[in-house]
Order: sequence, then structure tokens, then C-alpha cells
Amino acid sequence: MNDTKGQMHVLEVLLVATLFTSAVNVSVNILPTSDANNLEENDLYFSGLEILEMLDIWQPSDATIATAHDDSTLAWWLATDNDASIKQYLDAGLASSVSYRLEATHGGQTEVIVDREVQSGPVVQAFRIVWADDEIWDLSLKLWYGYRDG
Repeated sequence: MNDTKGQMHVLEVLLVATLFTSAVNVSVNILPTSDANNLEENDLYFSGLEILEMLDIWQPSDATIATAHDDSTLAWWLATDNDASIKQYLDAGLASSVSYRLEATHGGQTEVIVDREVQSGPVVQAFRIVWADDEIWDLSLKLWYGYRDG
């Protein structure tokens, strides 16, 4: 009879440990973490970083233009004030539910490159530094959720 009680006790301990472990796993997977509310803002931030990076590393097809602008379409468009192409690229690369404003600081002045502003929520900023037109351009892409005008 003592062996049966010992075996039952071991089974009870194993059962309690299994239940406790399962409860911990369920709570970790279901309960939100402290940064769960920032998920949408994180998505915007990384989308902004990625879209600026892709434009910066996208090489112009013309070899002369590519060489003159360090193999960067972004640098080429900034140096030639091709704001329309930058706007078209950003509009195509970002969801229509995302509004944005691209500003550049260079040569001691700040200018708005593209303004698709319909501000209605928290703003997230992505940055990129580019060498264009023989000077450093500090780009700030502000993003937020809100459908932009056509």
C-alpha cells in the first residue's frame, strides 16, 4: 500500500507541474507585452526605414548617372530636385492608408520634399542620411495612419 501512495504522489506532482507549465505558456502567448500597443507604430517606422533604404541603394540604369550619384537613385533625384519621382515612389511603396511628409535638411536649410499630410494619429519618424549634390542631406520621413488625398 505504501508503494501505491508513493506512486500517486509522484503522479500528483507531475500533474501539478504540467498544469503550472501549461498555464505559464498560455499566459505568455496570450497576454500582451508592454510594447504590444506599439506594433502599428513599429510597422510604420520600419516601413519608412526600408523604403528610404531601398531608394538609396537602387542604382540608376544609366552608368554615367549612377557614377555621378554614388549608385543611388535617391541621391540622383534629390540632386536634380525630382520631387515628383520621389512622391510617386513613396506613394507606390506605402499603403494608401499611410500618410507621410518627407523633409530634408541640407546646406543649413530645411525643405519639404513631399507632403501627403492628412494627420490624424501618432506620428512616427524614419531617418536617412544621403550624400547628394555635394552635400549631406538629412532626410526625415514622418508617417502616420490616415488615408491621403488622391
